[in-house]
Amino acid sequence: MAEEQITEQEVLDAVPEEETPPVAERPEYIPEKFWDVETGTPRVDELGKSYIQLEKFSSGKKEEIQEELMNELITEHQANVPENYELPALPDGITEEMVNANPLTEWWKNTAKENGLTQDEFDAGITQYVEVMQGNQPDIEGELAKLGENAQSRVESVDLWAQKTFPPNEYEALQLSLGLSADGIEALERIMEMQNSNIRSEQFTQPEKQLTLADARAMMSDKRYYDPKHRDDAFVKKVDAAFRMLTK
Repeated sequence: MAEEQITEQEVLDAVPEEETPPVAERPEYIPEKFWDVETGTPRVDELGKSYIQLEKFSSGKKEEIQEELMNELITEHQANVPENYELPALPDGITEEMVNANPLTEWWKNTAKENGLTQDEFDAGITQYVEVMQGNQPDIEGELAKLGENAQSRVESVDLWAQKTFPPNEYEALQLSLGLSADGIEALERIMEMQNSNIRSEQFTQPEKQLTLADARAMMSDKRYYDPKHRDDAFVKKVDAAFRMLTK
């Protein structure tokens, strides 16, 4: 049997060819420009650089938008800041004079202006302050009851004497302090009595000056004679007595 002659080509043909692995397909979440078709792999370097640039751009835009929003809010808020703040409606027993007399009110107006507060925000602060004032207000009816049946006349007598004796600022201070309690009224009555005692003592220990007609006329121009708010009954009697003596 003749041996078959095997050629080199036949040997090569008999060797199985190596299979080339298939190229992976691009996932949908990776853009085409970042996909290498030949290798079937993503271009990681380009993808990373693009992400970093996008992050920087996004961050800058975010800050810019925030700044614009803040400026709009500030402009809108400042448009609601009044030129001058007005006191809100006050509850019974609390007057504008009482509120304005307290230095805290002026401080709050300046603070509100410096911080660009609206009228509503200013009102909220005044409301809190007034509530504290109301909590510190004395029981007027209760204090009058302590003074007895003649309470009203005693208060009026003290008030008239204080108006004639003290300058306006001191008189107002007395009204807001001693004038709000029974103890305060009684203290002022003792001062009145001491003053009257000193006057009577001076009248007995010092010789009375002989008044002339000119003296009497000059005394008539004194507020203690012609002004009901400052009228002093003892002074009026003295002037009238002098006129009677000098015009007989």
